[in-house]
Amino acid sequence: MSPEKLLLPKRPTGVRLAEGDLESFIQREVDAGFARGRAEALSGATALVEEAAARIDQAREEALLAIPGFAARFAEEIARQLLHIELAEGRHGIETMVRETLAESGIGRGECIVHVNPQDAERLDGVVWRRGTTLEADPNVPLGTVQVTTTSGLLVRDVDLCIKHASERLHGHLRSAGSDSTPEVPKD
Repeated sequence: MSPEKLLLPKRPTGVRLAEGDLESFIQREVDAGFARGRAEALSGATALVEEAAARIDQAREEALLAIPGFAARFAEEIARQLLHIELAEGRHGIETMVRETLAESGIGRGECIVHVNPQDAERLDGVVWRRGTTLEADPNVPLGTVQVTTTSGLLVRDVDLCIKHASERLHGHLRSAGSDSTPEVPKD
């Protein structure tokens, strides 16, 4: 400040003293204003970050709850794909599958007709079955599926249904093992 006289348009009502010259005073006030603005902006950003973190935590919790169900469905689909590859390559035990299905039918020595896919029928050519069991090639029966027709009705052993039932048992096991939040197996 210079020692010259100042002409004021009106009488001052208060006086404010500041160290240094006018330029340093203005710079300090500008810096303080920037600091207040930065603090306000950061406090708003902090709220946004905290909100985003809460959403991430919620999404993580939901994902953790969904993992067992996803893993079971994923395993089911892998098993289905591998089984169909094995079926296409003819590396399935169709004779064992027919014998197990006959045993499950409960017909004992009664008469029955076993329907299998024509390719499976070719693999079973020459297999000796008990008296009263007739093997028929049926193009409407999928590869690896066994259908036993008896006087009591029809018993079907479908490979895809076997996988589905295994998957349902897996989901049941996951639920009973303490993961009550495991999603239900979707019903087709």
